[in-house]
Amino acid sequence: MTLGSSAIALHRAFKLQDRHDQASTRSIWALLNAYCREVAAPAGELTWDSPFGARAWPQVIQQHRRLRGGHVLQVSLPLSGQLLLIAVERPSITLNHAYRSEPFGACFGKPWQALDWQHLARMLLCELALRFDQPFNEELLAQIGNSVELMGEFIAAASDDDWGQGEVAYLRSEQSLTFGHAFHPTPKSREGVALDAIRRYSPELGAAFPLHYFAAAASDLAQASHLAEDAYAQLERQLPDLPLPPGYRALPVHPWQVEHIRSLDVVRQALDSGRLLDLGPAGEPWYPTASVRTLFQPGRDRFLKCSLHVRLTNCVRKNAWYELESAVGLSRLLDAEAGALGETFPALTLMTEPGFVTADFRDQPREARIALQEAFGLILRQTPAWGEGETPLLAAALFADTASGGSPLEREVMRLARHRGLSREEAALHWFEAYVEHLVHPMLFALCRLGVVFEPHLQNVVVGLRHGLPSHIYIRDLEGTKLLPEPWPDERLTSLTERARASVRYPEELGIKRIGYCLLINNLAQAVFFLARDDAGLEPRLWRCLESSLVRYQQRHGNAFSARLIERWLEGEPWPNKTNLLNRVLKRADRASEYVPLASPFAQPRDTQ
Repeated sequence: MTLGSSAIALHRAFKLQDRHDQASTRSIWALLNAYCREVAAPAGELTWDSPFGARAWPQVIQQHRRLRGGHVLQVSLPLSGQLLLIAVERPSITLNHAYRSEPFGACFGKPWQALDWQHLARMLLCELALRFDQPFNEELLAQIGNSVELMGEFIAAASDDDWGQGEVAYLRSEQSLTFGHAFHPTPKSREGVALDAIRRYSPELGAAFPLHYFAAAASDLAQASHLAEDAYAQLERQLPDLPLPPGYRALPVHPWQVEHIRSLDVVRQALDSGRLLDLGPAGEPWYPTASVRTLFQPGRDRFLKCSLHVRLTNCVRKNAWYELESAVGLSRLLDAEAGALGETFPALTLMTEPGFVTADFRDQPREARIALQEAFGLILRQTPAWGEGETPLLAAALFADTASGGSPLEREVMRLARHRGLSREEAALHWFEAYVEHLVHPMLFALCRLGVVFEPHLQNVVVGLRHGLPSHIYIRDLEGTKLLPEPWPDERLTSLTERARASVRYPEELGIKRIGYCLLINNLAQAVFFLARDDAGLEPRLWRCLESSLVRYQQRHGNAFSARLIERWLEGEPWPNKTNLLNRVLKRADRASEYVPLASPFAQPRDTQ
């Protein structure tokens, strides 16, 4: 090996180590975030800047506190008799923390030890096993490790180039979630699939690929549309010309799904008999968006939401048979409501799901039919007409770090500051006020006036920007949309089957919790964190901005329902935090999620926040 090649090899080794270190660090932060919010904070097991034992703290912790004026967070693990210690920039009421050191762990009579992700995960999972009287969750530990490994892959491929403008920037934002959900124990896990497949199909790696096609007789298809145009006609516009036998129609699937489809007995028999044809890949490439299974192609008027029998974070991302119906049924039911929303909030667009197409062999037993429907199930989502001069960006990408550490939101705020001649703080306040008005007001109107519970978490919100300022909001993914029983009695839902009705009906208090989590915690608290991470005085001003905006909403659009809800929020009622970590610990389905209380910024005295 020459000297030059040795240097190259050394550089590559350092780069590999860097990406593994960064993946470990980010995974530690996400795991700590989830544990503190879901377990330690509700149990009163977080302590700030305790003087007890400070002399024995690791040197890096002492220096952080003494030289930088930072803070120290201590997490008690009482059942296992251990403590965690980590340096933090400053306390955050919503527990959105900027960590400034690696974590350290200790038990009584033992010195502090630096923790990598494996040791931290084992400590926390041991404590949780004792807390819930169950065996140590080896499955979750493996899923955390899978997430760390894949995050390293995504970090290595990450680009911090400016995304540009318009639809090009939109696609870049969809494919830029290097670190994923900041409050999830396994933000990048993709379980049960080979690494080469992950590299081919992951949006974080800039994936693009042609669809894989099967063909079935038209009589073996099921479809529904809430438009005058049937679902297959909508789908056909998105597809290339394919040579098909008379009477057959093409069925596109995500190429990641092909192996699952071919594994089904009903499919193998149909392929052998010619009832199904395997046409293979064809056509121009489609781009996976942040959800991995939903595909986008510039110039097409529909996204394709594919069924995918792969576990991503919490769930296997298949289109369940009843979700096919409920997505289209909800789009039909919401047509009139979308009109009312659009008239009141013209800067809001619902990306409805007007049709689905799947295979359905009606002569087969119910179990085989359902397996077939869910294997091929394809939901069509409307692609909006982005506004002229608008740059649409995924909120989850805006409110996130790039691999180099800065966030796209900071870039947009500085763009706004330059355009308007504002200071950074003024621009941040102006940005947040516009975002709240465009997002929070229509979501409250939908809940309190229409009885519709959208799911406006970061991956379901696309923000249209002009000169860096929010000017339009796009809400997508009606799978999580729910309807409150009082404004939506059974007689309004006769077009849905009983199973679909059950999947969309939600009690009022649960709907309030869902909005509270998705809107306040998952979305706005993350926006506030990135706007004020380097400015301690700005955070309380941003929360006061939200308070003023809620008052304005009530003055403009309020009714008795919104008056009660806004009063609860402004009086400091704890916010409902979804249990992503505990779902995995207790092996619960995502639909069985519970909520634990998170202290509200409005519970703090306004002048001392």
